[in-house]
Amino acid sequence: MGSLGFLLIVLAAGAFIYNERQRQLADAATEAATRDYFLADQAARLFEVSKIGLSAASNLLGEAAWDDLAKSADLQHQLRRLADALPYIEDVWFNDDKGLLRLTSFDFPTPYSNAADRDSFKAAQQAGDRLFIGSLIVGRVTKRPTFLISRRMEWPDHQLRGMVSVTADIGYFVDYWQKLQLPYDERITLFRRDNLNILAQYPPTADSPPQQDLYMREMFSVPLRQKSAGGSYSGDRFGTFRQVGDLPLYLSVDISRDAVTAAWWNWVWSRLPIALLAAFSFLVVTILALRQAAIEAADKAALEEARTALSKANVELRAEIDQREKAEGQIRQMQKLDAIGQLTGGLAHDFNNMLSIVIGSLSMMKRRMARGEFDIERYIDTALEGAQRAATLTQRLLAFARQQPLAPQTIDANRFVSGMSDLLRRTLTEAVQVETVLAGGLWKTRADPSQLESAVLNLAVNARDAMPNGGRLTIETANASLGDEYSRRHGEIPSGQYVLIAVTDTGSGMPPEIAAKAFEPFFTTKQTGRGTGLGLSQVYGFVRQSGGHVKIYSELGQGTTVKIYLPRFYGVSEEGEVSVATTIAAFGGAATEVILVVEDEETVRQLSVDALTELGYTVVQADGADSALKVVNERADISLLFTDIVMPGRNGRQLADEVAKIRPELKVLFTTGYTRNAVVHNGILDAGVRMLGKPFSVEQLARSIREALDGK
Repeated sequence: MGSLGFLLIVLAAGAFIYNERQRQLADAATEAATRDYFLADQAARLFEVSKIGLSAASNLLGEAAWDDLAKSADLQHQLRRLADALPYIEDVWFNDDKGLLRLTSFDFPTPYSNAADRDSFKAAQQAGDRLFIGSLIVGRVTKRPTFLISRRMEWPDHQLRGMVSVTADIGYFVDYWQKLQLPYDERITLFRRDNLNILAQYPPTADSPPQQDLYMREMFSVPLRQKSAGGSYSGDRFGTFRQVGDLPLYLSVDISRDAVTAAWWNWVWSRLPIALLAAFSFLVVTILALRQAAIEAADKAALEEARTALSKANVELRAEIDQREKAEGQIRQMQKLDAIGQLTGGLAHDFNNMLSIVIGSLSMMKRRMARGEFDIERYIDTALEGAQRAATLTQRLLAFARQQPLAPQTIDANRFVSGMSDLLRRTLTEAVQVETVLAGGLWKTRADPSQLESAVLNLAVNARDAMPNGGRLTIETANASLGDEYSRRHGEIPSGQYVLIAVTDTGSGMPPEIAAKAFEPFFTTKQTGRGTGLGLSQVYGFVRQSGGHVKIYSELGQGTTVKIYLPRFYGVSEEGEVSVATTIAAFGGAATEVILVVEDEETVRQLSVDALTELGYTVVQADGADSALKVVNERADISLLFTDIVMPGRNGRQLADEVAKIRPELKVLFTTGYTRNAVVHNGILDAGVRMLGKPFSVEQLARSIREALDGK
């Protein structure tokens, strides 16, 4: 009987060990797939930077002739600065329509080189605006192992003008991959789809540059001929491969099966003594149990020994649980890093686009003004538009992070929606029919009216885009009570009474997997250039910061409803209750009105001084709190203190407190790019505080100054 029990233990242990081997192989494959997804997405965003660099380089040329460009040392210097500003880009150069090297960022005057026989130039001769990714080569001029990223340039009549190219340093990719501390002898490879030429690999091969891997050709030849977006493979090495964006490139992560097996053997040998001890304990307990009737004392000793063995097994089990929890924590950390990568990649993409607009427009203005041409209004408008888009993006990020300063007021949602009707009809196309359904006896709520207006407008614009052929947009108000069961299921909203504002469209709708990601930052289903992916994130951040809840309901082909729940307000409404954020015209000032501008950043301070002087005010300035207090003590005619909040030493709020002791009647207007606790607490502006957020336009400055002086 004891032998049979021992045999059962051995069989159970064998099954457990085999299952552990399969689990480790599955975990390794999952880890490779996760890393492949993250790295392919990171590589795609880097190649987006290449597109921006190629566009920026093309814009620098204008429409000048090649002979003139080849003599421009200033243009060569601008190319060098552009190359230095872009990650992993070594050099930028241009070839003319004959393949001759005309201008380069790495040498001036330009050395002779002809690329007519290069695959990249042959590809540029074909029509289209696609990128060409070349094989890994050693540059004829630079003598460094790189791969080429090129794009065709055309004249306005679509004739070939030449080719603009950048060289990508494989060391940038390898250095980044090296920091990942790869387990299980992992290998990361970036390669071309057409001929499987390797562009970068870590750990690096003995070849420099690395040559085509025959093992990769065997694994990938069939799926790549079918132009698959990705897949998995298995053999002595197993893993996954994934297409990099929409480019003819793949990134693969594979793992040595032998390395995983070796780790499994280490696990087996480390637990073998415990398994033998457990088997021996079982035999001892069985023998003592059979002798229990005859030997009472021996039976008690055997039971004690069994308890000791079980206690040791418990200790080992707890250690195993701790180890598993640690592994799960590492997986959660990887998921956080993936989310951070998505957010930072989206930020880099959008800000690079906006900076390209600003830098390109300013560069064109400078070039035209240098030639005595002053037809630059469209470049000024373009640069202002790019800067305003960047400022809007920053505000949306603060809204998503729930860090924007809010100025809540009591709101009648019915009056608010009615007041927005004209704005919505002007914003939406005539093909969209706007309807409102207003509830009787609607409760009051309390929120920032301008941010609520922006949220509803965001939802309306999204609804319009979902109805390209027209449709019906319905905005509905209602009283709502959310019970305990709803609160438990969502885990993010207290039960109670809320005011509901629902925005419904009859558009294309979304499948469940898309709707689940709708509030994630930089997630968008719109075409490239049609949206930043922060509209719904801004709505979500504002509503949650206001103590409310937002829920999306959508069905493919049936339309979408977004419901905003704002807490019911039980207090007494303020006088002058606001229904919709209003716009106040900007007025100038009089020379008798003296404004003290306090700003530690000289350039920002001078711009504020110039703008206020332009508006007709008398302006004095100070670069910090100490010098500002000195001015206040010396001059009694100061009408308004306009101060930055974040400054070295005493901040703007501390300065205002000191000034109040000297001139309690002096009005104060704060300004800041971002602050968490000087005049904003729990996301709400302190009572009686006026603040103008940076960046601001001259019109916004004039309006805020006038409102502060007039006490509006």
